[in-house]
Amino acid sequence: MAKSTWKVAAPLVAVVVVGLAACGSTPKHAEMITASSGSNVPASPSIDRSKCNDKGKHVVTGDTNQDQKPDVWKFYQTTDVAGQKTEVLACKEVDLNHDGRIDLVYYYDDKGQTTTLEEADLDFDGKFDISRYYAGGKLVREELDTNFDQRPDVWKYFEDEKLVRIEQDSNADGKVDQWQYYEGGKLDRIGYDTTGSGKVDRWDRAPEGDEGGDSGGGAPPSAAAAPAPGSAAAAAGATPAPPAATTPPAPKPTTPPAATAPAPTTPPAAKPAAAPAPAAKTTTPPPAAPVATTPPAAAKATTPAAPAKK
Repeated sequence: MAKSTWKVAAPLVAVVVVGLAACGSTPKHAEMITASSGSNVPASPSIDRSKCNDKGKHVVTGDTNQDQKPDVWKFYQTTDVAGQKTEVLACKEVDLNHDGRIDLVYYYDDKGQTTTLEEADLDFDGKFDISRYYAGGKLVREELDTNFDQRPDVWKYFEDEKLVRIEQDSNADGKVDQWQYYEGGKLDRIGYDTTGSGKVDRWDRAPEGDEGGDSGGGAPPSAAAAPAPGSAAAAAGATPAPPAATTPPAPKPTTPPAATAPAPTTPPAAKPAAAPAPAAKTTTPPPAAPVATTPPAAAKATTPAAPAKK
């Protein structure tokens, strides 16, 4: 096995390649235990876990925190592509908290282009708590260990990367005893196994279904569930839409302003027309003053009446 190392320097990224003759080993990680044969859990997608085995592979390691210890391992396998030997990325492992244990693993397809499986240790105890499976680059299944016993107890299923179902083992007996079904991204119904038979014997409807007035029976909830939330969602979506579209506050306020706008403009035109009238009155008094100043009395006073009689 050929082994290379790369380091990240502070000012720049430097790649140091070192060829080693001896085979090295990577830290081991504890995978979750798959369900037993007697379980009612659907089998997980098939994954070639040998892709994370360093045997016969070119391993490139990286030191991201510059502590002289590798914390990233990339496994390359040689494949024949169009008649030429090419190294393809098969697996990548990461030590996120630099404690010497693997916390994150990626498995890749035969072309090294898309992820087929992700596994992670969320609490850094050396055991994986979650596995995510992909098909064609899309998430199809997720397994979680919520009680940290190294066994999955919650399974999530996706279609077009949308959650459609959750299965749960609530009593840690290795069997699914609760089924949650989602439609349109919302919880529609829940099935329970109360007898340990591994099958649903009781159903609960989501609040939307209860409000819709559907009477759910034991056998047909799956058939009745689809129309219930669908019709409720359609009705809910149609109800708010009309008010928003038919609300006429905008046209009503615009009509009065148009009518009142010309009204105030008419009186101002009439008021300036009345202004000339007082102007004419003010000019009349000046000629009256000179008329009053005419001295008719003076003419009478100068008439010599008395001398004529003598």
